[in-house]
Parts: sequence; C-alpha cells; structure tokens
Amino acid sequence: MNIKEKVKEYKKELLLKKVSELFEKEGFDQIKMVDIAKYCGISVGALYKLFPSKEDLFYDYIQYQIDLFYKQLQERFNVVKTPKQRLKLFIDMMFHTFTSKKRLFMDTAAGDPLFFAKLALKRDNPAKKIYKLLEREFEKLENRKISDTKQLAILFKSFLYGYIEYWLIHDQPIKTCSEEALELFLHGIVKE
Repeated sequence: MNIKEKVKEYKKELLLKKVSELFEKEGFDQIKMVDIAKYCGISVGALYKLFPSKEDLFYDYIQYQIDLFYKQLQERFNVVKTPKQRLKLFIDMMFHTFTSKKRLFMDTAAGDPLFFAKLALKRDNPAKKIYKLLEREFEKLENRKISDTKQLAILFKSFLYGYIEYWLIHDQPIKTCSEEALELFLHGIVKE
C-alpha cells in the first residue's frame, strides 16, 4: 500500500470513529450524507470521495465495528480456557454491544440481521472472522448433535438475535440472559 492509500485509509478510520458516535446517537435511517459530513466537519464531496454512497459508508461502519469487536474478543479469549466459557463471553460481549447501541439497532435497516446477510452477498461478509472463531469453539465441544461447525456458528448467532429481537420489542433486560441463552442453545445441540 502506498502513502496515498494509507492516508486515505487513515482518514476513513477517523471518519468511521466519528460516524460511529452519530449512528449510535441518531440512528441510520433518517441521516443523510450531508448530515454526516456536517457532523464530521468535512465537505460532502470529501465524504463521497471516501464513501461513494451511504450504503458503502454503512458497510464500512459495520466492518469497523466488527473489527473492534473481534479484537476485544480475541484479547479476552486469551484468558478464558474452555469453549463453553468462551461462548458465554461471546454472548456477554454481543449483548453488551447491542444494548450500548440500542438507538442504532432500532432502525429498520440497521436492526435487521438479514440486512447484513443481504449486504454480505454483494461483498465479502464482514462477520466471516467472527463465524470462524465460533466454529473453532464448537469444534472443541464434545458430543455435538450437529457436526457441521459452520452451521452451528450461524445457528448460534441467529439464536442470540432472537434474544436481541425480544429485548428490542419488549424492552426487557438482556445483559443478565447470557447464561440462560448459552444453556438453552447447548441443550439443543449436545447429546446427553
């Protein structure tokens, strides 16, 4: 990567950090690129040079957030020993992330897990490394009813989205549900 490309990536990272504040405070659906540029203190043209569309900006925002989550997850996984403990840690972190960004996930697009799946069909899936990490943990679990760890990783995240959807709709506490969610999921996939 040459210097010009590095500078562009650095600018994008700075903007994504600032945009994160805006999306998490105001949501995604109603904000226009002109609002984003104004909030970030740059011209609309400069914003479009870095992100050709609002969808591109949102995709990069998702990638940025997943990269941050993944880095924190890896750091914390280093001190947790068993797959079960790591899966619980993943749930804790996922639930915390969603509760800390509630306003954003209340939006029609941002709050729809299928939005990310459909977006990933057009590009590389930004959550691929998260799924790989989960697959490795499921590989370590003994007596699995389902041998396909890729399927388990996707089912696991979808199962957790059910908890998140319930929390969003009914405004119920979710941070305390990690142990329950893990036990329910494992009960369904591990032979007794």
